[in-house]
Amino acid sequence: MKIRKRLANAALVAAGVGAALTVPTIVNPAPAAAANYYGAIALSPSTGATGRALDYPDWSSASNAALSWCGYTDCQVVVRMRNACGAIAKSSGYWGFGWAADLYTAQSNALYNSGGGYVHDWACTSGHQ
Repeated sequence: MKIRKRLANAALVAAGVGAALTVPTIVNPAPAAAANYYGAIALSPSTGATGRALDYPDWSSASNAALSWCGYTDCQVVVRMRNACGAIAKSSGYWGFGWAADLYTAQSNALYNSGGGYVHDWACTSGHQ
């Protein structure tokens, strides 16, 4: 009798250990680093020249590159975007600027801010259209 009891206890212990070993361990993976793409558009109001910079690692780099591409002394960064699109619009008397997650909305915002007119230039960072 005692042997059966010991065997039964040993079987229960073994079953418990086996069950503990087969329980899946839930591990939350580290979140993937989301890529941020920075962009900027610079404008020379006197000439209408623009400079675009896309997919830079930070605001400063994108702004400096856009100013460099614009090429005139009166160039200024008028649109900065992160993972988005930007646009410049021109009406008879005003420049308008806008940005958004998609190109259509960015252009609409620029046209609204210029009081109508036409889209003069636009740009989108990677993954946005």
